[in-house]
Amino acid sequence: MGPHSDSQHLEMDRCSEPAFQRHTGPGGVQVSSCECCVPAPFLPDARDPRSPVKQLRPGWPAHPEPCQNFEQVLGTGTGCHPPVFQPGFKMLSLKLPRLLNMEQVPQVFHEQGILFGYRHPQSSATACLLSLFQMTNETLNIWTHLLPFWFFSWRFVSTLQATDILNDSYSWPLLVYMGASCLFPLASSCAHTFSSMSRNARHICYFLDYGAVNLFSLGCAIAYSAYVFPDTLVGTTFHDYYLTLAVLNTIVSIWLSCYSRFFEIQKPGLCKMLRVLAFAFPYTWDSLPILFRVFLFPGESAENEATLYHQKHMAMTLLASFFYSAHLPERLAPGRFDYIGHSHQLFHVCVILATHMQMEAILLDKTLRKEWLLAHCRPLLFAQIAGAILLCLIFSLSNIVYFSSALYRIPEPELHKKET
Repeated sequence: MGPHSDSQHLEMDRCSEPAFQRHTGPGGVQVSSCECCVPAPFLPDARDPRSPVKQLRPGWPAHPEPCQNFEQVLGTGTGCHPPVFQPGFKMLSLKLPRLLNMEQVPQVFHEQGILFGYRHPQSSATACLLSLFQMTNETLNIWTHLLPFWFFSWRFVSTLQATDILNDSYSWPLLVYMGASCLFPLASSCAHTFSSMSRNARHICYFLDYGAVNLFSLGCAIAYSAYVFPDTLVGTTFHDYYLTLAVLNTIVSIWLSCYSRFFEIQKPGLCKMLRVLAFAFPYTWDSLPILFRVFLFPGESAENEATLYHQKHMAMTLLASFFYSAHLPERLAPGRFDYIGHSHQLFHVCVILATHMQMEAILLDKTLRKEWLLAHCRPLLFAQIAGAILLCLIFSLSNIVYFSSALYRIPEPELHKKET
C-alpha cells in the first residue's frame, strides 16, 4: 500500500505525534520530514519539483517528488494533515532563486577563480532583485557600491542645501563632481544586479556602467581644473586645454571599454588589457595636476592638508587597480573566495575609499585656496561645464547604443546555452 493511501490517512488522524518530525540523516545531520515521506533534507532544492534527484546530498534517499505535506508547513492545510498554524496566520514564504556552479552557466558569465554561486543566466528582473538578499558571488559586489551611493548622495544633498547654486559659480565644479560620485556606484550596483538576465543584458549593463565611470572621470577633471591645479600651472596653456582633452579622453575610454567586451571569450588577455587601458589613461590624465603638485612643485601655497588626502587617494587607486587586474586571491585558490573576499569586492571597497579621500581633498582645496584662486584665475563658466558634460553624455550614449545594437548583429550560439 502506498505511503499516501486513504487507510494511512485515517490512521494518521488518530496519531498523536506531530506531522513534522526530525530525523537523523547521513553523518548525523538532523533534518526535517513528514512522517508520511522518507527523510529528506529540508532544502529548497529538495522540495522543488524541478530539482533533479542528483541535486540531493550524497547518501540521502531518492525523493524526486515534492513532499505532499509540504503545503501544510506553510499553513494552507491542503496536505494530508490539518494546518499546524492558527487560523488567520500564515508563514511568509520567499523562495530565492537557485544558484548554479560554473559549469552550468555559459562561458560569458564565468569569472576567473569563481566556481560557485552563479545566478541563472536568464533570470527575471524579480529574481535579480531578490538576489540582493541571497548570498551569491555578486551580492557583495552590489552592496559594496549600493551603500556608498546613499552615503555620497547624503553628502551631495547636504552640500546642495548649503550652497547658493545660482550665485555661487565657484561651487559649480564641486557640485558636478559630487553628483558624478553618486552616479557611478549606483550604475555599478545596477549592472551587477541585472547582469544575469541574459547574455546581451549583461553586456549592456556594463556598457552603462562604463559610461557612468567616464562621466565620473570628467567630473574629477572639472573639479581638479577648478581647485587642485598647482600655483605654477594656473592660467597656463596646459590648464586652458586640460578640460578639453579630458572630454576627448572620455570619448576614447568609453569606446575602448565597450569594444573590449567583444573579446572576453576569444581573447581574454586582450580584453583585460584594453579595459585597463581604457580606465588607466583618463585617470592618469586627470591626476597630472596632483602629480605635478606633489612631485614637481612642492612647497607652494597649494601645499596644505589636502595634499595628504590626495596622496592617500592615489595609493588607494593603485591598490584598486591591482585587485582589478590581478584577480587575487581567487586565482590562487579557486572556489575559496566565491562569496566573500574575491578581487572584485576588494576592488569596489578600494574604489569607494579612494573616492572618499578624493572628495575630502577637493573640499579642503576648495575652501583653503578660495581667495588665491579667485584672485588669480577666473572660475569655470557654466557654458564650459555644461558643454563638457553634454559632449560626454552624447558620445557615451552614442557608443552604448552602437555597441548594444552590435550585440544583436553578431551571432554567438554558445553564449545562449541554457541551463541543463
